[in-house]
Amino acid sequence: MQNNQDVLLKVEHLCQYFPMGKTELKAVDDVSFEIKKGEVFGLVGESGCGKTTTGRSIIKLYNITSGDVYFKGIRICAGKRSYQNAIAKARKEYKEKIANEKDGAKKEKLQEELKAIVEENRLQIKKASYDQKKCDKEYSQKRLQEVNEKYQPLLEKAQGAEKQKLLTEYRNEKRKAKRTRLVTQIQMIFQDPIASLDPRMTVREIIAEGLVIQGERNKEVIEQKVYEMLELVGLVREHAGRYPHEFSGGQRQRIGVARSIIMNPELIIADEPVSALDVSIQAQVINLLNELRHKFGLTILFIAHDLSVVKYFSDRIGVMYYGKMVELASSEELFKNPLHPYTKSLLSAIPLPDPIYEKQRKRIVYNPLADHDYSKEQPVFREIKPGHFVQCNSAEYEQYLAEIK
Repeated sequence: MQNNQDVLLKVEHLCQYFPMGKTELKAVDDVSFEIKKGEVFGLVGESGCGKTTTGRSIIKLYNITSGDVYFKGIRICAGKRSYQNAIAKARKEYKEKIANEKDGAKKEKLQEELKAIVEENRLQIKKASYDQKKCDKEYSQKRLQEVNEKYQPLLEKAQGAEKQKLLTEYRNEKRKAKRTRLVTQIQMIFQDPIASLDPRMTVREIIAEGLVIQGERNKEVIEQKVYEMLELVGLVREHAGRYPHEFSGGQRQRIGVARSIIMNPELIIADEPVSALDVSIQAQVINLLNELRHKFGLTILFIAHDLSVVKYFSDRIGVMYYGKMVELASSEELFKNPLHPYTKSLLSAIPLPDPIYEKQRKRIVYNPLADHDYSKEQPVFREIKPGHFVQCNSAEYEQYLAEIK
C-alpha cells in the first residue's frame, strides 16, 4: 500500500493561534510532518494537546495563523504571521543599525537591505493570501480542461442518439468540474457521531449532500451511490429513509464514514472516530476503516489518544504535547524505542488485561520542568536515527543517541 516516494500531504511549521483577550492560545505551535500516499499516520496525545485542531486546520475549517499545508504538491493553506513577524524583526534590527551607523553610504546600504527584506516578505504575504483563496479555483479550471480534452474528440466522432447521450454526460461532468474543490479530496470523520449529523436530515440526504453540492443532479445516480455506501459500511438500504436519532452510536459513526467515502477522497482525517464507542464497536469501526483503506487505496490521518488502537492501525505515529510535536517514528520503532519522556509516560499508561502485569506496572509521570533544562538552549526537532525524530536540545540529543546505541 505504502509508496515512500509519493508524499500526499505535507505540513510545514503549522501554527494555529486563537485570540484570548489580550493574549493568544497557541493550540498548535510549529508542527511539521508528511503523510505518504497509502499510509495511516497516527497523531496521539492527551486531550487538549492540539490533535483535532491540527486536523481541522488541514481541512481548512480554520484559517491557519502561520505555516503551510501542501496537498498533492499544491499549497492549500498558507499563514501570514511568520512573514509579518519577519518584517517587524527586520525593522527593529535595522533601526538600531541605521541609528548607530555614522557613514552615509553604509547607512544607505542598510536602508536598501531593509527595504528588500520588507518587499520580499510582503510578496510572500500576497502569495500566501492568493494560495489560500484561489487554490480551489485553479484546481477547478484544471479539472474543466481535463473534461474538455476527454469529451470534445468523442463528440466530434459521435452521431445521432449516441452524440446526444455524450452531450448530456459532458454537460453533467462540466458542471461538476466547475463546482469541484481540491479540499473535497480531503474528508473528515468527526469525533462525536451525534453532533456531526443533522437531526433534521434523513440518512439519504446526509450521505448524498456532498454529491449534491458538487453538482450531481441525476437522482438515480445519487440514490444508487447512497445505497452502495450504506452496504459498504455494514448498513442496509432501508436505513436511508431514517433519521440519525434512530441509530446507535456505532451505526451513526458508520453513517459518518459513508458520508466521507462517497466523495471518493484521497485523504481521510479520522478525528478520534472510536473514542465515543463501546470496545466491541470500536473494533468493528477500526476493521471497517482498514477494509476501506485497502479497497480504495485511502491515506488516513488517524487522530486518537488510545495508543493500543493507534499501534494496531498506524504505519507511523506522531506524538503531540501542548501544541508541539515531540516525537515522530514508525509504529514499531516508537513502541520499541520511545525516547521523549512524554512518550514514555503515555506508553506506561496503557493497561493490559493481565492482573499480574497490572500489579507490577509502574506509571511514569511526565514533568516538563523536572525532565528538561531549556534555560541555555531551546529544543528543536532532530532526527535521532533514520525516520525517528525527537524534539530536544544538543545535550538531550547526545543522551538519546546513547540510549539508542
